[in-house]
Amino acid sequence: MQIKEDEQRKKMAVKLIIKTIVYSFAIFGVLFILILVGVLSIMSPTITIAGVPDSAILEIDFNKNYTESRSDDFFAEFTGASTHSVFDLIRAINIAADDEKIKAIKANIIVSSLGLAQIQDIATAIKAFRAKGKKAYVYSSSMGGSKEYYLASHFDQIWLQPSAEIAVTGVNIEVPFFKNILQKFGVEPEFYSRYEYKTAVSSLLNSDFSREYRQELNKVGNGFYNQLVMGIAKNRNLAETDVENAINKAPLWASLALKLKLADKLGYVQDLNDYLKTTYSAQVVDIDNYMAGIKELNKKDLPLVAFLVLDGMIEDGLSSSSPLNEAVVGANSILAQIEDLKKQENLKALVLRINSPGGSYTASDEIRYAIESLKKEKNIPVVVSMSDYAASGGYFISTAADYIVAEPATLTGSIGVLGGKIVFEKLWEKLDINWGEISFGDNASFLSINHKFDENEKKTFNASLDRIYQDFTSKVMQARNFDEEKINEVARGRVWLGKDAYSLGLVDALGGVDVALLKAKALAKIDSGDKFLLNYYPRKQSFQEKLTKYIENGGGLPTVRLTEKFGQWADDIKMLYKLRFDAIIPPFKVLM
Repeated sequence: MQIKEDEQRKKMAVKLIIKTIVYSFAIFGVLFILILVGVLSIMSPTITIAGVPDSAILEIDFNKNYTESRSDDFFAEFTGASTHSVFDLIRAINIAADDEKIKAIKANIIVSSLGLAQIQDIATAIKAFRAKGKKAYVYSSSMGGSKEYYLASHFDQIWLQPSAEIAVTGVNIEVPFFKNILQKFGVEPEFYSRYEYKTAVSSLLNSDFSREYRQELNKVGNGFYNQLVMGIAKNRNLAETDVENAINKAPLWASLALKLKLADKLGYVQDLNDYLKTTYSAQVVDIDNYMAGIKELNKKDLPLVAFLVLDGMIEDGLSSSSPLNEAVVGANSILAQIEDLKKQENLKALVLRINSPGGSYTASDEIRYAIESLKKEKNIPVVVSMSDYAASGGYFISTAADYIVAEPATLTGSIGVLGGKIVFEKLWEKLDINWGEISFGDNASFLSINHKFDENEKKTFNASLDRIYQDFTSKVMQARNFDEEKINEVARGRVWLGKDAYSLGLVDALGGVDVALLKAKALAKIDSGDKFLLNYYPRKQSFQEKLTKYIENGGGLPTVRLTEKFGQWADDIKMLYKLRFDAIIPPFKVLM
């Protein structure tokens, strides 16, 4: 009797603990679901797959926000974003190609957050799936843009809702210029760059395109457009002129799209569901659930390949990622992960997945050096897989690799540097504020935002830019075996698409994750048919780590969030007092 009472007390205690945790989350305003994802290679056979019926159709919603880094926090559960990454998506499609239970793919696409290079990577996996004799179908009630249709064109059949339109309208590049409005407020940016194609702050310095900036964007836009036209024409078995004519008529009504052979079927989603049910007699399985069911066998004696993701702006300090904020690659976080990799006994290769426009030159250099140190200490090859962009600081980090892989639409290069400060001197005049100044040392006021550089300060600052540019280009020359003439041809801040970067020798091959992993295995002397393990970095946080981090961040409470945001603004203001040397591509928006 006493034993039963003790058991009841234990059960009640457990229930009380669970209720306490649930109510605590309710107080924080959080309802969460932890999804455990097995980390494995997309090519490794060392896996099991749970929860898949004997006959299944894999469903993919490309309207979800798939990013390069896994969403690994509580808040991600409320945004509708997948907690899985682009790599996870590609891996799952490749696994499904060899999974006898998966009979077909059904996808939905309206507007996708994926970039063109990411789409090319995913499209390769779709092709591999179809090469196994399996069919892939895509449905849309309204196709949002050219890149969405480009992705759809890789499927066997495109189904459109009868009242749908497809906005395959081509490529448009937009750039905001703030010089005029800044002048009205008395704010004057003072920045210098190396060299004429390093236009990342043109939006602040100019009121329109410079000749070099327009030239670069014309090159990029034309490259995107040609890849779209040629890809759609090839996938749909159309003449390129027919595709261009369709683009010039877009947006296209569904019936016209069918007539122009840009669609295969008109119908509602229920019609497609009925067709698939009749054709396959299979259950539909969401790809996120399929990914959650993938488990890697725990065989520690197998060779290990690490997959490290660098996603976002490169900065000093810690990495951060949020569905509402721009991702940051923190040098301190990456260095800690590299130190962890050094402890892995069976580590045979590193695949570095870079999706970054660049950022702090010094932070990029820290990461580059740490990767070179890892290579030497562990005697392993490093292969870079470039995503949508791996430019400027992102390319600088890539120079530590033995082999660089990029998609044709990847933005890379931008070998150059810039720096400066924002000057508020005229704003203070407008506000009738006078700053007194007492200096000790010739360059004591160098960092002041209250006045522009004097001639001596300007000379000193530009000398620093020269030294950094020399350092950047010399390391690229050494890594890529370029001479002075070659580096001058490809550098000076020029931005390149992956296709052009390949022909110029800035990258070694065109392709995506699959190509990079295969090359890493080959360089590590792992036979193509041999089993191996793949560890994804940053590693998944434990429950305690997530909970601690969430509480430290204020648990989503509005007052704490506001305080945190003001703190971020304060940090941004502090940066105005600090001269920075940035390696970053210009901020332009591509609509396609």
